[in-house]
Amino acid sequence: MHLAVSEIQDFYLETELGLITSQFINDAIEGMDSFIVRNKTEKEVLIGYGYSTPYLKTLVRNSSEPMYLMSEQQGTFAWLQSGGNRTMLVEETQWPLESEKAHIVIMVHGLETCENPNDLLTEAWRALVPEGYLLVVVPNRSGFWARSDLTPFGNGRPYSLSQLARLLGANRFQITATQAALFYPPSSKRFFLKSSALLERIGKKYATRVMG
Repeated sequence: MHLAVSEIQDFYLETELGLITSQFINDAIEGMDSFIVRNKTEKEVLIGYGYSTPYLKTLVRNSSEPMYLMSEQQGTFAWLQSGGNRTMLVEETQWPLESEKAHIVIMVHGLETCENPNDLLTEAWRALVPEGYLLVVVPNRSGFWARSDLTPFGNGRPYSLSQLARLLGANRFQITATQAALFYPPSSKRFFLKSSALLERIGKKYATRVMG
């Protein structure tokens, strides 16, 4: 089941929980950036698939060329940056991109709702240059966020870390690093919103990845 892009956009732009969520996931993405060898000699092509607009920007550098791909089941909207619109409506497993075009692909709100995840990962592999990087953000099967309808992470099929590892390995990807985030409850109650930063720090320090 796919959420409409307007529903996901409203969560991130119109709710305090959405703003906090994007902040903590971006913190985790920044931590992953240390494992990525960045291309400094040519313009990097960065591809976001799903609803990646709050996150792909974390990876953008001065020489980067970002593009946002959104599935036809989800819908899209114009995302204007230098050079014009950066969003494109695509079929999930048929991207209108040249092979070996992208240096980094990031999937958010995309893999867990895809009907053919193997085909989607095959398409990401085709689009990536040799030694390119795929970053995947998915809801944790054993976590609270996969069970709540308050956020887009309660939609689609959640994954355990072992399930995700098997899926990626079966599609020729080698896992370089993993991160956990969102240790606070997916709640819009004022107490949890105000204490979210503290709960996130405690979770990262003491909790297992199963809870994130």
